Amino acid sequence: MSNEKSLDSRGQSANADDCKWLQRGFLLAIVLGCAVAMSPNPADPDLWGHVRYGRDVLTDGHVAPTTTYSFTADGYRWINHENFAEICLAIGADTVGPVGLVVAKCLLSIALILLIIRQAGRQNAHLVTVCVIALLVAVNMAFHWSVRPQLFTYGCFTLLILLLTWCFEGWQGRWTLPGFGFGNHEYETSEIDYSAQRMRCLWLAPILFLFWANSHGGFVAGYCVYSVYLICRAIEVLFRHGREGSGVVRRFALMIVVAGLATLINPYGPGLHLWLFESLGTPRPEITEWHAPELFTLGSIWLWLIIGFFVTSITLSRRPRDLTHTLLMCVVLWQSLEHQRHIPFFAILFGFWMPIHVESMFRRLRVLKDGAQFAAGMSPIMKRMVAGGLCLAFALLIGRLALRVSDLRVDKSNYPVAAAQFIADHEMTGKIVVTYNWAQYVIGAFGPTSEYDPGIEVSFDGRFRTCYPQEVVDMNFDFVIGPGGPDQRWRSPNSPPADSSLALEHASPDLVLISRRQKHSVHVMKQNEDKWVLLYQDSLAQLWGLRTKYDDPHSLAFIPPAERNVTDNVQQGFVTWPALPTRGRKNTQLAAN
Repeated sequence: MSNEKSLDSRGQSANADDCKWLQRGFLLAIVLGCAVAMSPNPADPDLWGHVRYGRDVLTDGHVAPTTTYSFTADGYRWINHENFAEICLAIGADTVGPVGLVVAKCLLSIALILLIIRQAGRQNAHLVTVCVIALLVAVNMAFHWSVRPQLFTYGCFTLLILLLTWCFEGWQGRWTLPGFGFGNHEYETSEIDYSAQRMRCLWLAPILFLFWANSHGGFVAGYCVYSVYLICRAIEVLFRHGREGSGVVRRFALMIVVAGLATLINPYGPGLHLWLFESLGTPRPEITEWHAPELFTLGSIWLWLIIGFFVTSITLSRRPRDLTHTLLMCVVLWQSLEHQRHIPFFAILFGFWMPIHVESMFRRLRVLKDGAQFAAGMSPIMKRMVAGGLCLAFALLIGRLALRVSDLRVDKSNYPVAAAQFIADHEMTGKIVVTYNWAQYVIGAFGPTSEYDPGIEVSFDGRFRTCYPQEVVDMNFDFVIGPGGPDQRWRSPNSPPADSSLALEHASPDLVLISRRQKHSVHVMKQNEDKWVLLYQDSLAQLWGLRTKYDDPHSLAFIPPAERNVTDNVQQGFVTWPALPTRGRKNTQLAAN
């Protein structure tokens, strides 16, 4: 009998071990799947500029006070809210290279998902719940998760929510006040001291905001969430404890003030905040990320899913709702529906705060059964089949992930790689009017580096209002996309009447590089053929030059018609970032011939 009991206990132990290993395998597969979803590797249009500006700070030893690499805003103030992020990107590009940047981005996404899985585990969430939460977060962040300063904002926001969640653990849904020695006598002294110690850790927030304010302007959103969170907790304290809670309320108010003061420690002081207040209060319909998400397209299904899970789980959950969490998530969701660039904030909040309610909803709907252990009812054969399927999934996911982190791609069908090579072959310099999304690629490829290398200066680029007056912004968008309607354009009342040709005359540019997909600018150039000559064309881009410079045989910059390259050649494939043209290639070819 004793032998039978021993064998039975050993069998149960082996079965439990099998279940644990299968559960870990599924978690690993989910982490890898999320990493694949969050590892798109196309180059961001502004990455060339970010790296160049970061290198300039490292070389000069200070931030540039006025606009650089532009001929339309020479001497105009530059409020750069991404200095530290750009320094990091420059160091990364020069040390680990583009592949290293993509790998770092991938590791950051894995860290985020692991933190969310850990938080769900602390709430005793079932494996199904963990998988649903992690995948919903990953797919809703994938579009925004690229190598650019916004990663610093998403990382800092994650740390902020992690800090708040940890410091206020025990408050969620309880409407109580552990850790401050009054109003709640059910806690042991050790628990009170431990909770008070957690509250003191909130003083880490100002350090986080100091770093954040020098990395990306998204710190404003983080500071608003932080302030609203502490204000809601303060109201909770006053609601339960009245005047006895005034000391805690004062402490929270002091924490809000100190965190705000920390953001003033930046190269511009309060000037950064004044500019952000002015800029954020001005519409920017020209920038896609500031548009509302398109809710009735196939790509919006992931947003609908996370919203649906949020609403239904809050409604059907049997667990106490936390008013602070619910209020903040509703506010952030509202902002996400106003501006799609805020969707990652909502996804992060969902990942940290909603597992307990999604779990409760699943159990109420009998999707999960109480006390059910993952894989407990599987036969040994079924477990082996599942394990084999997981091994196959690992191989496929790892292969896909390895392919994505192997390079940082510059798609030739989206960037004027061939046109840039034509410019380099003919050693063109001067001033260029260029399509908005290509301007920082031009800066990276041809931006002046010294008085001996005049390079090419641009009319306008992705730095937008940080270093361009609104009149210059309006002038360039008038040329690229036209006056448009209120959903496409916002023009300053101080700007002159819309004139699509003004950008071709202001400050006497020499070159024009446009996308053939932007029909308005193509039409404007056709109307100005008496002043401009088409030097290069493919299926994507057109390069025009000033006739008096490039079409005059007596000009040193003259390009004979035989050397012009006007075709409809399809641009396809990709090259690895930075995809810069080879300088002097034409002279080398001539020497070889």
